[in-house]
Amino acid sequence: MSTTTTGAAATELLTRAEEMVPVLRERAGEAESLRRLPEETIADYRAAGFFTAMVPADRGGSALSLQEFADLIRVLSRGDASAGWIAAFLISHSTLLYRYGAAAQSEFFAEKPYGLTVAASAPPGKAEPADGGYRLSGRWRFGSGAMHAEWATLSAMSPEGPLSVTVPMTELEIIDTWHVPGMKATGSNDLAADNVFVPAHRTAPFATFASGANDGAALTSYPLIGYPMNRTLNLIHSAVAIGTADAALELFAQGLGKRVRMQTQQRVIDEPITRQTYGKAWDLVQVAALQMQDSLAHTDRVYGAHAAAPASLADRARINLGLTGSGQKAFQAVDLVARASGASIYRTGDHLDRIVRDTQVMRNHAAIDFETMASVAGGALLGAGIGDYADPMF
Repeated sequence: MSTTTTGAAATELLTRAEEMVPVLRERAGEAESLRRLPEETIADYRAAGFFTAMVPADRGGSALSLQEFADLIRVLSRGDASAGWIAAFLISHSTLLYRYGAAAQSEFFAEKPYGLTVAASAPPGKAEPADGGYRLSGRWRFGSGAMHAEWATLSAMSPEGPLSVTVPMTELEIIDTWHVPGMKATGSNDLAADNVFVPAHRTAPFATFASGANDGAALTSYPLIGYPMNRTLNLIHSAVAIGTADAALELFAQGLGKRVRMQTQQRVIDEPITRQTYGKAWDLVQVAALQMQDSLAHTDRVYGAHAAAPASLADRARINLGLTGSGQKAFQAVDLVARASGASIYRTGDHLDRIVRDTQVMRNHAAIDFETMASVAGGALLGAGIGDYADPMF
């Protein structure tokens, strides 16, 4: 696997991630049984410095760029998709806390410069005005990382409009709903709040919070806090998908030398069709990585400090299509090697079996839905707009 990281901090984190790949792969079965990551893995992430990877440098963090973050998550996902997924969210969601103002940040970071945070937006809860803040009630789905989180950043509707609100996990209920065939160890359970008080400083109008004009952007020199929220978070799904495809290629190659075609007694690795399949899958992963790299580089061009003009719909379409398209190609690569691997991979405990199940679940995530994005982004590129697609999410 090739990466594009250049910073010293990023290189060190990437080295530590490479060391964890066999550990994560070894723990993957246990993680599936637990339906969450083992606490040893969370402790290893903390010791490796991963949780400060996207913390501003002036707060003691590594302040990774988008591409450096994607490289890190790609490597961890090569060990296990669920482990990469949870690492990605717990690492990047600290940037959500840094989008709030100084009063909230003094609470979030009273003891350390990061906060392990779960984020859930659908369906939005209800925020009723109260003295000094709001009363929050609701139930949110797909709380990836909730089993390890200290804070929860949630969406809610108030009389003034949509809000982003953040509450301690101790004030929420985790509802055990995550019974799924793949990505089992993400523990993406439902979250529920019943009349929880949220002080005003831990709330923000969603449109402002999700934009580059959020309250925290002026409090730090870390550029990504001044990017729209979806530009940081939406890359996660493709980075995990590509890392998972890396693992599929690696495991396929390792297993080939042991396989003999029953009908011909020929080594499978000697069959031209097998070699062609691997070549096609390898090519797909390379193209996926380059497409993601282009999207992230374009994100920096149109949202970075030296951007010449606000991002156009065409800019946003290019970014979104690049990310969802790269994830789709990674899934196609997994499909190719899985079909060429024989029935034996579906024996319980085989890593390729887990990868197949993980990718089947991942590809249904809205953030990596290429068919929908192709339709919306195609309209933007044709000058027809994005219709009723939510603008802050495009």
